[in-house]
Amino acid sequence: MIMRSSSILLFLSLIMAIGLASDDAAAAMGKDGKMIIVPDYVEAEKRITSGDLNGAIGLLQSTIRYYPGHASAWNLLGYVHRRLGKFDAAEKYYDAALTVNPNHIGALNYMGQLFIQTGRPEKAKALVVRLKTACKSGCKELDELQKAVDTGIAGKY
Repeated sequence: MIMRSSSILLFLSLIMAIGLASDDAAAAMGKDGKMIIVPDYVEAEKRITSGDLNGAIGLLQSTIRYYPGHASAWNLLGYVHRRLGKFDAAEKYYDAALTVNPNHIGALNYMGQLFIQTGRPEKAKALVVRLKTACKSGCKELDELQKAVDTGIAGKY
């Protein structure tokens, strides 16, 4: 089930306010403030790598149910939905990832790829600018999105 965009943003704003967001992709902050590995997220990554996109969805949803401040899980939900051609859902999930972590380099890149795929290159260019700030010394995500903007062709990932 996809939450409404405004509901996601409100919920994530609350999560950010109480400090449950994490920068570590496979980990989340537990209630005791310690970082813990999230097995469902790790398994979802494995499924995505093996091409089982649909199999990853439930695992990612489970991750965000228990760790709603897990920006990387929101990002991968966006990625999976984008790869499945569900662009509206993908955009909502990328928005959620960027609400949790406005400098999430994966979400900035993937959202930009989505914008290229859906004919919104100006929005993708704006994300290149944000990636330049997030990746001060450069990163592959910036290179990938810049290439997509320059060629008008989204990456095949």
